[in-house]
Amino acid sequence: MNTVKLLKRFVILCLTLWMGMYCTAQEPEKPQTEAEKYYQRMIDKPGIRENPRGEHFCWQAASGMNRFAESYKAGKDADWIKWGIKYCDFLLDRMDTAPDGYKGWIGPYVYDHKRWCDVHVGDAILLRGILDIALVVKQDESLKKLYADKVKNYVETAKKHFFEKWDKRGTWRDDGPYGAYVSYDKYLEPENLKEWKYGSSVKQSELTLPFNKEMDAAEVAVRLWQLTGEDFYRDKAEKIYLLVKSRFQYFDNHYAWNYWEPFGPWDIDLKKKTTRHWVGVHPYRSGYQAGEVGMIAEAYHYGLVFDKRDIQRIINTNLQVMWNKDKENPEFINSNGRGKEKSAEGVEGFRKAWGHSNETKNAGQLWTGLLDFDQTIRDLYEARLEKDTGRSGRRHSYYENVTKKEPASFKRKHAKDNVTVPKLDFTECGDISMAAVLPQNIRKGQKTIIANQSFKPGELEIALYSKNGKKKITQLYKGQVRADQMFIMEWDGTDPETKQKYAGDYTIRWTLSDGYRQQSIRIN
Repeated sequence: MNTVKLLKRFVILCLTLWMGMYCTAQEPEKPQTEAEKYYQRMIDKPGIRENPRGEHFCWQAASGMNRFAESYKAGKDADWIKWGIKYCDFLLDRMDTAPDGYKGWIGPYVYDHKRWCDVHVGDAILLRGILDIALVVKQDESLKKLYADKVKNYVETAKKHFFEKWDKRGTWRDDGPYGAYVSYDKYLEPENLKEWKYGSSVKQSELTLPFNKEMDAAEVAVRLWQLTGEDFYRDKAEKIYLLVKSRFQYFDNHYAWNYWEPFGPWDIDLKKKTTRHWVGVHPYRSGYQAGEVGMIAEAYHYGLVFDKRDIQRIINTNLQVMWNKDKENPEFINSNGRGKEKSAEGVEGFRKAWGHSNETKNAGQLWTGLLDFDQTIRDLYEARLEKDTGRSGRRHSYYENVTKKEPASFKRKHAKDNVTVPKLDFTECGDISMAAVLPQNIRKGQKTIIANQSFKPGELEIALYSKNGKKKITQLYKGQVRADQMFIMEWDGTDPETKQKYAGDYTIRWTLSDGYRQQSIRIN
C-alpha cells in the first residue's frame, strides 16, 4: 500500500473522530428527569429482584406505584405519565398464562411455596395502579392523544384477566345484596404452567378473602366503571362495600371492624365449631385497616354505600378511640378499644389505660385516608410531615397542591352530595364483636349457620324477629358464653318448639349484656 493511500486513510480517520467529538460536544446527553429516575428505582427494587414472581412480586411492585399519578396531579408534568406508562408495561410484561388461558402474576403461593398460583390481591393491587394512570389519561385531552391505545389495552386486560377470569373460575359468591371473592382451589407445580396439579387440600383454598383484599378488588371495579361506564363493575363494587359495612360493629358513636369475617358456610369448620380463619382486628399490622379506611373514603367520594354519618363515625374511631389526644407527641392504639371510659389525655395515662394494645409493634396509626374530611386529621398529618422530611417529604407536594386546595369537608369528589346509598341500621353493641348469618338467603331444604363472637362472658340470646326488628317471634338459643368465644349453631328455618316452618323476610338478633346486633335473613 503506497504512502498516499495511507495518508488519505489517516485523514479520513481523523475527520471521523473529530466529527464524533464535535457532535458529542454539540449534543450532550440529556440528564434523567425525576420521573425517569423514579421509574429506574422502581424496576430495580431489591424487593423485586428478590421476589421476581407471584404475590410477593405484586406487593413489592405496587408499593410506591401511586407516585406516578399523584406527581402528575400535583405538578401537571406529563413526564410522570410517560414513565408511569412504561412502568405499567413493565408490569404487564411480567404476566404469565395459566392453563385456562387467563393471565396473572403467577408465582409461589404465600401460604405454601411448593405450590404456584396467581391470586386476587396480586392482580388487584397492580391493576388498580395501572387503571389509576388510565384515568388520568382519560381526563386529559393532550394525554389521550398520546396514550389512548394504552388505556384501551389496560381496560381490556383488567376486564378479561381479573373479572372474567375470577368469575369463570367460580371465585365470586353472591348472598342477597352482598358479594365477595373466595380464594381459588387450583395450583401449579413450580415452573410448570401447563396444567393444574393441586386442588382444594392446599391451605386456605376456597376461603373468603379478608376485607382489605375484597376492597382492593372493589377498587379495580370502581375504576373500570369510571373508564367504561358499565354498571356491571359498579354493582360488583357496591356488593363488596355493602358486605364490609354490614359487618361494622357500632357503639359509643364509632365503628369497629375485623380484618376478616366469614361470608359463607365454606368459611366454617362445623366439627370444631369455629371459623377457618381468626376473627379480630390485626394485632400489629395497623396498615391493613389504614388502607381499608382509604378505600372506604374513595367509595364515599364515588357515591357508593357510605354516607357522611359513616365517615364521621370512622373519624371518631381514629380520634376518640385510637389517638392519645396529644398533638405534640401523638400515639395511636389499635382500633378495637372498648370505649370512652378508657380514654386518657396524656401519654403516660394513655399507656397505662391501653398498655395491652401497645405491646405489639405498630398497633395503631393516623388514618390519612380521612384527610379530605377532618381538620384535626390534617393537623396531625402536617405535624408528621414537618418532622419527617424523608419518606413523608415526597408526599408533601401532593398534599399541598391537591388535598389542601379544598378545605376539609364531606363534599364528595366524584359524585353528588345528595346521592342515595343503601340503608343499613346499626344497633348499639360493644360486646359482640362479630355476628353473621351464613347464608343470609336460606333456600328450601338448606340450613344456615348462625355465628357470633363475644368480647366478654355472659348470657347470650339468639332469636328470630320480624323484618323490622320490632316483634320477637321465637327464641333459637339462650345460654352462657365465654369471653372471646366463637359460638356457632345451625338452623333450618324451623321453630325449635312448634316445628313450624317459617318463610319470608326476618331478622336474627344476638343479645348480650345491654346491647344487641342483628342481621336480616330470608327464608325461602
